[in-house]
Amino acid sequence: MNISRRALSATVVLAATGVVPFAARPESYPDKPITIIYPYAAGSASDVLAREIGAIIAKALGQPVVVESRPGAGGSMGLERVVRSAPDGYTLAFTASGTMSVNPHIYRLKYQPVDDLVAITTLVDVPFIVVTRRGFPATTLEEFIAYARANPGKLSFANAGMGTQAHLTQVMFMKAAGIEANVVFYKGGTPAMADLMGGHVDAMIDNAAAQVGNVQARKVRSLFVTTRTRSASLPDVPTAEEAGLPGFVTSGWFGLAAPRGTPQAIVQRLNSIIVKAFSRADTRKKLVQAGWLPVASSPAESDARARADLVRFGAIAREIDLTPN
Repeated sequence: MNISRRALSATVVLAATGVVPFAARPESYPDKPITIIYPYAAGSASDVLAREIGAIIAKALGQPVVVESRPGAGGSMGLERVVRSAPDGYTLAFTASGTMSVNPHIYRLKYQPVDDLVAITTLVDVPFIVVTRRGFPATTLEEFIAYARANPGKLSFANAGMGTQAHLTQVMFMKAAGIEANVVFYKGGTPAMADLMGGHVDAMIDNAAAQVGNVQARKVRSLFVTTRTRSASLPDVPTAEEAGLPGFVTSGWFGLAAPRGTPQAIVQRLNSIIVKAFSRADTRKKLVQAGWLPVASSPAESDARARADLVRFGAIAREIDLTPN
Protein backbone atom coordinates (compact mmCIF):
# COMPACT_ATOMS: atom_id res chain seq x y z
CA MET A 1 0.00 0.00 0.00
CA ASN A 2 2.83 2.41 0.91
CA ILE A 3 4.61 1.68 -2.37
CA SER A 4 1.42 2.42 -4.33
CA ARG A 5 0.96 5.68 -2.50
CA ARG A 6 4.56 6.68 -3.21
CA ALA A 7 4.11 5.86 -6.85
CA LEU A 8 0.88 7.83 -7.02
CA SER A 9 2.50 10.77 -5.22
CA ALA A 10 5.45 10.73 -7.60
CA THR A 11 3.13 10.72 -10.60
CA VAL A 12 1.21 13.71 -9.24
CA VAL A 13 4.44 15.63 -8.65
CA LEU A 14 5.73 14.83 -12.12
CA ALA A 15 2.44 15.87 -13.73
CA ALA A 16 2.45 19.14 -11.81
CA THR A 17 5.92 19.95 -13.15
CA GLY A 18 4.90 19.10 -16.69
CA VAL A 19 6.85 15.82 -16.84
CA VAL A 20 4.43 12.98 -17.45
CA PRO A 21 6.23 9.60 -17.40
CA PHE A 22 3.86 7.91 -19.83
CA ALA A 23 3.51 10.77 -22.32
CA ALA A 24 3.82 10.18 -26.04
CA ARG A 25 6.84 8.06 -26.88
CA PRO A 26 8.36 9.24 -30.18
CA GLU A 27 9.25 5.69 -31.19
CA SER A 28 5.58 4.62 -31.11
CA TYR A 29 4.17 7.83 -32.62
CA PRO A 30 1.56 7.87 -34.00
CA ASP A 31 -0.70 5.04 -32.90
CA LYS A 32 -4.00 6.93 -33.19
CA PRO A 33 -5.55 9.73 -35.29
CA ILE A 34 -4.05 13.23 -35.25
CA THR A 35 -6.10 16.43 -35.10
CA ILE A 36 -5.10 19.73 -36.70
CA ILE A 37 -7.02 22.64 -35.20
CA TYR A 38 -7.90 25.12 -37.92
CA PRO A 39 -8.75 28.31 -35.98
CA TYR A 40 -11.08 29.90 -38.54
CA ALA A 41 -14.42 29.18 -40.16
CA ALA A 42 -14.30 26.35 -42.70
CA GLY A 43 -14.45 26.99 -46.42
CA SER A 44 -11.72 29.55 -47.06
CA ALA A 45 -8.60 29.19 -49.19
CA SER A 46 -6.49 28.55 -46.09
CA ASP A 47 -8.91 25.81 -45.01
CA VAL A 48 -8.08 24.03 -48.27
CA LEU A 49 -4.38 24.44 -47.45
CA ALA A 50 -4.86 23.00 -43.95
CA ARG A 51 -6.61 19.94 -45.39
CA GLU A 52 -3.84 19.47 -47.94
CA ILE A 53 -1.28 19.48 -45.11
CA GLY A 54 -3.43 17.01 -43.20
CA ALA A 55 -3.50 14.68 -46.20
CA ILE A 56 0.29 14.90 -46.56
CA ILE A 57 0.84 13.97 -42.90
CA ALA A 58 -1.76 11.19 -42.98
CA LYS A 59 -0.15 9.57 -46.02
CA ALA A 60 3.33 9.72 -44.48
CA LEU A 61 2.36 8.44 -41.03
CA GLY A 62 -0.39 5.96 -41.92
CA GLN A 63 -2.89 7.47 -39.47
CA PRO A 64 -5.99 9.59 -40.14
CA VAL A 65 -5.56 13.35 -39.73
CA VAL A 66 -8.70 15.30 -38.89
CA VAL A 67 -8.82 19.03 -39.62
CA GLU A 68 -11.16 20.58 -37.05
CA SER A 69 -12.46 24.13 -37.47
CA ARG A 70 -12.48 26.12 -34.20
CA PRO A 71 -13.14 29.78 -35.11
CA GLY A 72 -13.32 32.72 -32.76
CA ALA A 73 -11.43 35.87 -31.72
CA GLY A 74 -9.39 36.06 -34.89
CA GLY A 75 -8.14 32.52 -34.47
CA SER A 76 -7.12 32.92 -30.82
CA MET A 77 -9.70 30.49 -29.45
CA GLY A 78 -8.53 27.68 -31.69
CA LEU A 79 -4.91 28.17 -30.71
CA GLU A 80 -5.83 28.20 -27.02
CA ARG A 81 -7.43 24.79 -27.51
CA VAL A 82 -4.06 23.50 -28.75
CA VAL A 83 -2.07 25.24 -26.01
CA ARG A 84 -4.24 23.45 -23.41
CA SER A 85 -3.81 20.06 -25.11
CA ALA A 86 -1.41 17.32 -24.13
CA PRO A 87 2.04 17.83 -25.69
CA ASP A 88 2.01 14.44 -27.38
CA GLY A 89 1.86 15.28 -31.10
CA TYR A 90 -1.80 14.34 -31.49
CA THR A 91 -3.20 17.89 -31.42
CA LEU A 92 -1.53 20.37 -33.76
CA ALA A 93 -2.27 23.99 -34.63
CA PHE A 94 -2.61 25.49 -38.08
CA THR A 95 -0.95 28.82 -37.33
CA ALA A 96 -0.61 32.15 -39.10
CA SER A 97 1.35 35.34 -38.73
CA GLY A 98 -1.94 36.86 -37.58
CA THR A 99 -2.66 34.40 -34.78
CA MET A 100 0.96 34.17 -33.63
CA SER A 101 2.26 37.71 -34.04
CA VAL A 102 -0.70 40.09 -34.42
CA ASN A 103 -3.35 38.76 -32.02
CA PRO A 104 -1.24 39.24 -28.85
CA HIS A 105 -1.46 42.98 -29.55
CA ILE A 106 -5.21 42.88 -30.23
CA TYR A 107 -6.72 40.43 -27.72
CA ARG A 108 -6.22 39.88 -24.00
CA LEU A 109 -4.95 36.32 -24.38
CA LYS A 110 -4.55 33.85 -21.55
CA TYR A 111 -1.46 32.48 -23.26
CA GLN A 112 1.47 33.71 -25.33
CA PRO A 113 1.48 31.99 -28.74
CA VAL A 114 5.24 32.13 -29.41
CA ASP A 115 6.02 30.80 -25.92
CA ASP A 116 3.23 28.27 -25.43
CA LEU A 117 3.44 26.67 -28.87
CA VAL A 118 6.48 25.11 -30.50
CA ALA A 119 6.88 25.79 -34.21
CA ILE A 120 7.03 22.80 -36.54
CA THR A 121 7.40 24.72 -39.81
CA THR A 122 6.35 27.77 -41.78
CA LEU A 123 4.29 26.23 -44.56
CA VAL A 124 3.78 29.05 -47.04
CA ASP A 125 4.24 32.77 -47.50
CA VAL A 126 1.01 34.70 -48.01
CA PRO A 127 1.21 37.66 -50.40
CA PHE A 128 -1.34 40.40 -49.90
CA ILE A 129 -3.06 41.99 -52.87
CA VAL A 130 -4.98 45.23 -53.39
CA VAL A 131 -7.96 44.93 -55.72
CA THR A 132 -10.60 47.44 -56.82
CA ARG A 133 -14.16 47.24 -58.08
CA ARG A 134 -14.43 47.00 -61.87
CA GLY A 135 -15.79 50.52 -62.37
CA PHE A 136 -13.23 52.29 -60.20
CA PRO A 137 -11.45 55.02 -62.22
CA ALA A 138 -7.91 54.10 -61.14
CA THR A 139 -6.46 51.07 -62.94
CA THR A 140 -2.84 51.26 -61.74
CA LEU A 141 -1.18 51.85 -58.37
CA GLU A 142 0.02 55.30 -59.45
CA GLU A 143 -3.53 56.27 -60.48
CA PHE A 144 -4.88 54.83 -57.22
CA ILE A 145 -2.50 56.99 -55.19
CA ALA A 146 -3.29 60.05 -57.31
CA TYR A 147 -7.05 59.50 -56.85
CA ALA A 148 -6.70 59.16 -53.08
CA ARG A 149 -4.64 62.34 -52.83
CA ALA A 150 -7.03 64.30 -55.06
CA ASN A 151 -10.10 63.07 -53.17
CA PRO A 152 -9.21 63.01 -49.47
CA GLY A 153 -11.59 60.85 -47.47
CA LYS A 154 -13.55 59.73 -50.53
CA LEU A 155 -11.74 56.46 -51.24
CA SER A 156 -13.43 53.57 -49.40
CA PHE A 157 -10.87 50.87 -48.64
CA ALA A 158 -12.03 47.58 -47.10
CA ASN A 159 -10.31 44.90 -45.05
CA ALA A 160 -11.33 41.70 -43.26
CA GLY A 161 -11.46 43.23 -39.79
CA MET A 162 -9.87 45.65 -37.37
CA GLY A 163 -6.57 44.34 -36.02
CA THR A 164 -6.16 41.65 -38.66
CA GLN A 165 -2.86 41.41 -40.47
CA ALA A 166 -4.61 42.67 -43.59
CA HIS A 167 -5.59 45.80 -41.65
CA LEU A 168 -2.06 46.37 -40.35
CA THR A 169 -0.62 45.78 -43.83
CA GLN A 170 -3.17 48.27 -45.16
CA VAL A 171 -1.93 50.83 -42.62
CA MET A 172 1.67 50.18 -43.71
CA PHE A 173 0.69 50.64 -47.37
CA MET A 174 -1.20 53.88 -46.84
CA LYS A 175 1.70 55.30 -44.85
CA ALA A 176 4.21 54.28 -47.53
CA ALA A 177 2.00 55.73 -50.29
CA GLY A 178 1.25 58.91 -48.37
CA ILE A 179 -2.52 58.59 -48.71
CA GLU A 180 -5.60 58.65 -46.52
CA ALA A 181 -8.77 56.62 -47.03
CA ASN A 182 -12.10 55.80 -45.48
CA VAL A 183 -11.10 52.41 -44.06
CA VAL A 184 -14.05 50.02 -43.85
CA PHE A 185 -13.84 47.07 -41.47
CA TYR A 186 -15.70 43.81 -42.10
CA LYS A 187 -16.08 40.59 -40.15
CA GLY A 188 -14.12 38.52 -42.62
CA GLY A 189 -13.05 38.68 -46.25
CA THR A 190 -16.25 37.19 -47.71
CA PRO A 191 -18.63 40.06 -46.78
CA ALA A 192 -15.96 42.59 -47.77
CA MET A 193 -15.62 40.94 -51.17
CA ALA A 194 -19.41 40.92 -51.64
CA ASP A 195 -19.57 44.66 -51.05
CA LEU A 196 -16.62 45.28 -53.35
CA MET A 197 -18.24 43.42 -56.23
CA GLY A 198 -21.54 45.12 -55.40
CA GLY A 199 -19.90 48.52 -55.79
CA HIS A 200 -20.36 49.55 -52.16
CA VAL A 201 -16.62 50.00 -51.54
CA ASP A 202 -13.86 51.02 -53.94
CA ALA A 203 -10.97 48.79 -52.96
CA MET A 204 -9.96 45.93 -50.70
CA ILE A 205 -6.77 44.41 -49.33
CA ASP A 206 -6.80 40.63 -48.98
CA ASN A 207 -4.50 37.63 -49.10
CA ALA A 208 -3.69 36.88 -52.72
CA ALA A 209 -4.75 33.23 -52.60
CA ALA A 210 -8.31 34.26 -51.77
CA GLN A 211 -8.41 36.52 -54.83
CA VAL A 212 -6.86 34.28 -57.50
CA GLY A 213 -10.22 33.16 -58.89
CA ASN A 214 -11.73 36.65 -58.79
CA VAL A 215 -8.77 38.19 -60.60
CA GLN A 216 -8.64 35.46 -63.21
CA ALA A 217 -12.39 35.77 -63.81
CA ARG A 218 -12.02 39.59 -64.07
CA LYS A 219 -14.52 40.16 -61.29
CA VAL A 220 -12.10 42.68 -59.77
CA ARG A 221 -9.12 44.70 -60.93
CA SER A 222 -5.77 43.95 -59.33
CA LEU A 223 -3.26 46.69 -58.57
CA PHE A 224 -0.30 44.91 -56.96
CA VAL A 225 0.93 42.16 -54.67
CA THR A 226 3.08 42.91 -51.63
CA THR A 227 5.84 40.33 -52.09
CA ARG A 228 9.26 40.98 -53.63
CA THR A 229 8.48 38.75 -56.60
CA ARG A 230 5.26 38.21 -58.50
CA SER A 231 2.86 35.46 -57.58
CA ALA A 232 3.15 32.53 -59.99
CA SER A 233 -0.63 32.13 -59.85
CA LEU A 234 -1.08 35.80 -60.81
CA PRO A 235 1.87 36.46 -63.14
CA ASP A 236 0.31 39.57 -64.70
CA VAL A 237 -0.09 41.36 -61.36
CA PRO A 238 2.95 43.54 -60.59
CA THR A 239 4.64 43.82 -57.22
CA ALA A 240 4.25 47.08 -55.31
CA GLU A 241 7.84 47.93 -56.18
CA GLU A 242 7.25 47.31 -59.87
CA ALA A 243 4.04 49.33 -59.73
CA GLY A 244 5.78 52.40 -58.32
CA LEU A 245 6.16 51.98 -54.54
CA PRO A 246 9.86 51.23 -53.88
CA GLY A 247 10.67 49.36 -50.69
CA PHE A 248 7.15 48.19 -49.94
CA VAL A 249 7.60 44.45 -49.44
CA THR A 250 5.71 42.39 -46.87
CA SER A 251 3.82 39.13 -46.55
CA GLY A 252 2.02 36.95 -44.09
CA TRP A 253 2.48 33.22 -43.57
CA PHE A 254 0.75 30.05 -42.47
CA GLY A 255 2.46 27.41 -40.39
CA LEU A 256 2.11 24.34 -38.22
CA ALA A 257 2.80 24.13 -34.48
CA ALA A 258 2.35 21.88 -31.45
CA PRO A 259 1.91 22.49 -27.71
CA ARG A 260 5.08 23.48 -25.90
CA GLY A 261 6.66 20.36 -24.42
CA THR A 262 5.98 18.14 -27.42
CA PRO A 263 8.99 15.80 -27.82
CA GLN A 264 11.57 17.24 -30.19
CA ALA A 265 11.72 13.94 -32.07
CA ILE A 266 8.02 14.27 -32.96
CA VAL A 267 8.41 17.92 -33.97
CA GLN A 268 11.35 17.03 -36.18
CA ARG A 269 9.55 14.07 -37.73
CA LEU A 270 6.57 16.22 -38.70
CA ASN A 271 8.91 18.89 -40.06
CA SER A 272 10.75 16.31 -42.18
CA ILE A 273 7.44 15.10 -43.66
CA ILE A 274 6.51 18.63 -44.78
CA VAL A 275 9.99 19.40 -46.10
CA LYS A 276 10.03 16.18 -48.12
CA ALA A 277 6.53 16.75 -49.52
CA PHE A 278 7.28 20.36 -50.46
CA SER A 279 10.41 19.28 -52.32
CA ARG A 280 8.24 17.38 -54.81
CA ALA A 281 7.37 19.23 -58.00
CA ASP A 282 3.71 18.16 -57.96
CA THR A 283 3.13 19.47 -54.42
CA ARG A 284 4.87 22.76 -55.13
CA LYS A 285 2.90 23.22 -58.35
CA LYS A 286 -0.41 22.65 -56.54
CA LEU A 287 0.46 25.18 -53.84
CA VAL A 288 1.71 27.79 -56.30
CA GLN A 289 -1.36 27.49 -58.50
CA ALA A 290 -3.52 28.11 -55.43
CA GLY A 291 -1.67 31.36 -54.74
CA TRP A 292 0.76 30.26 -52.01
CA LEU A 293 4.55 30.52 -51.93
CA PRO A 294 5.91 27.23 -50.47
CA VAL A 295 8.45 27.63 -47.65
CA ALA A 296 8.84 24.53 -45.40
CA SER A 297 11.37 26.09 -43.02
CA SER A 298 12.99 24.53 -39.96
CA PRO A 299 11.39 24.80 -36.50
CA ALA A 300 14.09 27.27 -35.39
CA GLU A 301 13.62 29.47 -38.47
CA SER A 302 9.85 29.42 -38.00
CA ASP A 303 10.10 30.40 -34.34
CA ALA A 304 12.50 33.26 -35.12
CA ARG A 305 10.18 34.60 -37.81
CA ALA A 306 7.13 34.58 -35.51
CA ARG A 307 9.06 36.42 -32.80
CA ALA A 308 10.39 39.03 -35.24
CA ASP A 309 6.86 39.61 -36.58
CA LEU A 310 5.56 39.94 -33.02
CA VAL A 311 7.88 42.92 -32.54
CA ARG A 312 7.15 44.41 -35.98
CA PHE A 313 3.37 44.28 -35.70
CA GLY A 314 3.51 45.48 -32.12
CA ALA A 315 5.09 48.71 -33.32
CA ILE A 316 2.33 49.20 -35.91
CA ALA A 317 -0.43 48.43 -33.39
CA ARG A 318 0.98 51.04 -31.01
CA GLU A 319 1.28 53.57 -33.82
CA ILE A 320 -2.42 53.36 -34.63
CA ASP A 321 -3.37 53.03 -30.96
CA LEU A 322 -4.85 49.55 -31.12
CA THR A 323 -5.44 48.20 -27.64
CA PRO A 324 -6.20 44.61 -26.58
CA ASN A 325 -9.88 43.73 -26.23
